[in-house]
Amino acid sequence: MLRRSAGILIPLFSLRTRHDLGRGDIGGLGPMLDWALAMGHRLIQLLPLNETTPGEASPYSPLSIFAIDPLYIAVEQIEGIPDAALKQAYAEIGGRRKVAREVVRSKKLDLLGQAFRWFLTAGGGEERAAFSKFQKANEYWLPAYALFRALKDRFNWKPWDEWPYALRNLDRCAIGQARAELADSIARYSYWQFLAHRQICAARANYHAAGAMIGGDLAFSPGRDSAEVWSRQDHFDFSRLVGAPPDAFSANGQRWGLPMPRWDRMGAEGWPLVRSRMRQARDLYDVVRIDHVVGLYRTYNFAADSDDLGNFTPAEVTAQRQQGESIMRAIQAEAPDTDLIAEDLGLIPDWVHDSLQNLKVPGYKVLRWEKAGRGNPEDRYVDPACYSELSVASTGTHDTETLAQWWRECGAQQRRLLVESVGIETREVWDRDSLDELTLDALLEALYAAPSVVVIEPLQDLFGWTARINYPGTVRASNWSWRLPAAIEHLKSSPVIARRAATLAGIAKRTGRF
Repeated sequence: MLRRSAGILIPLFSLRTRHDLGRGDIGGLGPMLDWALAMGHRLIQLLPLNETTPGEASPYSPLSIFAIDPLYIAVEQIEGIPDAALKQAYAEIGGRRKVAREVVRSKKLDLLGQAFRWFLTAGGGEERAAFSKFQKANEYWLPAYALFRALKDRFNWKPWDEWPYALRNLDRCAIGQARAELADSIARYSYWQFLAHRQICAARANYHAAGAMIGGDLAFSPGRDSAEVWSRQDHFDFSRLVGAPPDAFSANGQRWGLPMPRWDRMGAEGWPLVRSRMRQARDLYDVVRIDHVVGLYRTYNFAADSDDLGNFTPAEVTAQRQQGESIMRAIQAEAPDTDLIAEDLGLIPDWVHDSLQNLKVPGYKVLRWEKAGRGNPEDRYVDPACYSELSVASTGTHDTETLAQWWRECGAQQRRLLVESVGIETREVWDRDSLDELTLDALLEALYAAPSVVVIEPLQDLFGWTARINYPGTVRASNWSWRLPAAIEHLKSSPVIARRAATLAGIAKRTGRF
């Protein structure tokens, strides 16, 4: 079970090592572990690792809710890739902070293609047996994904609802013929998933040996153009799209473009897709974050062909609570030894928070959003000492501005209210737009001293950096592309960074988190 500890939130693509090809990969989890432990943190919380279409950067709009993006495979650890090919790739894009995703994609898939050809011609019996075992253990999702991925190639990435009639409607004869014709491609995509899963499991074993944990993140629902929606069309309503009601991120609400799940059908069958996701997640992660957990209770959705305001499904509170708790219990039953945390931020009814507490699933307490009143700017912030033990304390998420940016933009009044609420000794720091290190450390120490079972901090907020991961409701090149300012190996050797790491480790130790 989750014990009192501290974790670091960082997307895998944001990691940077001397051995990656312009984008963070699974190989970066090792150096990140060493660095995190030096900072007194034993949990690395990732964003979803799922594969997306070539033009989609958001990990919350996956091509498959099961498949790991092959771009995350650490190619230097893979047999069958010629040294000359690796050296050429490193010479072209290795060591850079920013490389266009499509450039990384082209290079990596070429190298992985060479690894697959080696496997076909020279792979040993042990490797073949391990691959066969992986295929059998993942029959509940892998065949549909690999065929879908091969068909995407065949039809030049057209959406599946533009494929020939028989294929888009899952005609048995057409599917069988496609499997026969695309057998090589299907095997290749299956093999790449085998490599990715093996690397994640190996990294997790190393974390366990060091007394550390890896946290995963389950995106709310598959996108319309995904393997799971194509192969399970009867479980989705294409006339309605999922989104979010108006909130602090969007005055008009958000339309995410996800097809509306047919919760009634899924529930009648015992939540098979939900259970399958957790079956996979329990093998990859120690902690699993349930994204947009309120959507499992009540899903805000819009008519696909209209600009009208949306509505919740189910409509009534009693049915909403019954549905959400039924889904959450199915998740818990499928992975009883996996720790769950619920992303319960935004406009969440109190009864959802109560439900999660009854289910023993911690929700979030974001320092800058926890206020004692009901939205009055003069309301005091809640002292983290008052947080419940069954909670996840943090200064922000991947969707928020960093703490340093918030401090700069929120105004002196809010800064004063915050430092007074958490009991920082009276120093007139709120008149300064820049968040100094002493104040940052005082805020962190107050947060880490909270009763909350775990603190999960965005890496940027530990160092007072301002670069952010995502601007919700926008499409921009800076979204989902932030990378560490230098390779982890170089950061660790910096005296300035080493001193900062020691300070953070001291905070974690004094507050009983390390």
